[in-house]
Amino acid sequence: MFSTEETDKLKEQLYEIHRELISTLRENEYEIWWPTPFYVNPDEYEFRESYDLFNGNCGIILFFLELFQFDGDIKLLKVVDKGMRRILNDDEVVHPKFFALYTGLGGVIYTCLKAFEATGETFYKEKALELTLSNQKELTEVLLKADLLSGYSGNLLLLTLLYHHTHHAKVLNMVNFLIERLITEARISEQGLKWDYSSSKKAYDSMTGFSHGASGIGWVLMQVGGYFKSDGLIYLAQEALKYEMQYYDEPAKNWLDLRLGPHRLNKPDVHKWKLQTFLSEMTDVNAWAHGAAGIGITRQKAYQFTKEKQYKIDCNNVLKRCIGDFEKLDRTDFTLVSGYCGMIPFLLNRNMEAQIISILDEAKRLHQKTNSYNTYVSCGCDDYGLLSGKSGIGYIIINVLRGEQMNSILAPKLPENNEKSIFEDRFSRKLVKQAVFSRYYKRVLEKLNAVDSTFFDVKDINEFKVKLQSEISKINSKEIQKVFDLESDLIDLWKRHKGYFSFEQKHKYMRKMANDSLLITDQALMEKSFGLSGHVELFRYEVNDQNTLLLISEGNGIKELQIGVFAAMILNGMEKECIKGVELVKLIQSILFDENPTEKCLVELQNKVVQQIRLLIKAGFVEVFGLTGYPSTTLRGLTG
Repeated sequence: MFSTEETDKLKEQLYEIHRELISTLRENEYEIWWPTPFYVNPDEYEFRESYDLFNGNCGIILFFLELFQFDGDIKLLKVVDKGMRRILNDDEVVHPKFFALYTGLGGVIYTCLKAFEATGETFYKEKALELTLSNQKELTEVLLKADLLSGYSGNLLLLTLLYHHTHHAKVLNMVNFLIERLITEARISEQGLKWDYSSSKKAYDSMTGFSHGASGIGWVLMQVGGYFKSDGLIYLAQEALKYEMQYYDEPAKNWLDLRLGPHRLNKPDVHKWKLQTFLSEMTDVNAWAHGAAGIGITRQKAYQFTKEKQYKIDCNNVLKRCIGDFEKLDRTDFTLVSGYCGMIPFLLNRNMEAQIISILDEAKRLHQKTNSYNTYVSCGCDDYGLLSGKSGIGYIIINVLRGEQMNSILAPKLPENNEKSIFEDRFSRKLVKQAVFSRYYKRVLEKLNAVDSTFFDVKDINEFKVKLQSEISKINSKEIQKVFDLESDLIDLWKRHKGYFSFEQKHKYMRKMANDSLLITDQALMEKSFGLSGHVELFRYEVNDQNTLLLISEGNGIKELQIGVFAAMILNGMEKECIKGVELVKLIQSILFDENPTEKCLVELQNKVVQQIRLLIKAGFVEVFGLTGYPSTTLRGLTG
């Protein structure tokens, strides 16, 4: 892959990093460790001790394990042994508080398994099993997020690896639990399926990317699906990647970074939650964690699994984006998580040797000049972490010298499974689709009461809807048709649902508007225009509004609220377009009275309308237009 001269240069760079790690370690008679920088405020950091994979001692130990497997130097195992002893005796490991793969106990278990694979020492395998069985609930139920880096899908991959080495029944139960959880928490979108729509993520929508987004979840599903020969999990992975394509930006050849920090939330009209508001700042990031380089890793694997042409196209676009970034090389970050070196795993086996050498040369020059591989953070010179610092550069050099994508922490793989899988039938493509689709048409399916699993042999929820409608048409049941219409409306709301964080911003706006509306008189309020809030819709079981539901999109999902006849009249009057309060009174008057009512009746009617509108504004179901500082046009269409 590389010339002898290039190989020698890479080895020299690798062993320089090794020597620096050896010279900076701390040691007692039995243990070795490295201090980890922790920021106590934005401008100041102090040294603590961390065991995690991301920037702590487990990650550094992984570097030494890979170096041992590369050159066979037995002295490296002494570092591993003493380093692992320090980690396993740490109170944070004995009494853990964090449990994810890259940022918690999951990383300790993973490192134990990697030590077992490299050395054959069964102690490490037994310790991995012991830590797992002592923290079963925490490793499977406590984690809120689904993502690879800090969520439970990373632990699904880890536990599958542990099961491969132990075949322990309780570990298999944990694997089963997490697969079921991924199926249960999958949510439909305008295309594909997504996760992490709840309060766990502060983003425009469920995130894209390898570390915290759809690609990382898709990677795990493909690995676990391949291991257990479960094509239903491969289907879920493909649906995750399909969802992610909603946020592919063709001009930038990149997937949008949907994270929203405080600076992005200071923009005007944030409550409208329009992508265009944030778009200009979402196309720049291209790294392993977020953006094309990490996403390309999953697309490569998806093409190997499915041979679908689209994934090959995606990979070519990733390559174009990375080449464009390399031509600029205008950032001084070469770390694995957010810098140029994290792009290397995607580039291997793509005839990009010159670019890889150039990246590593620039990384070396930056380090010689600044003693850091990332000058955007002040702690770079003291960061020896795997994803965030110096050991990671050595780790990726080993990856390059091997000449192919190794089973690295940047793309953790599962071994081949040559045994019969008990999950092959349990998580078949048909049954996984049934589990997902039936959740959205639960009431219709209960009424039909005769739908077998072959009914779910469709492409997606849209084809399933067409198939259901055809079945209902044969029965010619108005009751079932109405239930079908309701659940279809709910599905449309789910497809437009952008997650908890969008509603948090919307509700801030609604609360302020409600408070401001209380400051004006009834008469002044009735001169304003009103409209249904963008996150609510009406559903009528009957034409005369005697049975009306309010369908409400909120942070954690969609709920249905039965509303009274009078409230239904008011909401119906403003459903399609804004209407002034005085016009609304006239509309309701025409419905309630055949003849001209008395002045007293009109006053009472107007008072009731005002009172009801104030309640609806307070509940967030009605928006007021024309209040000072608020837009004069409707916000309909916002559903998160």
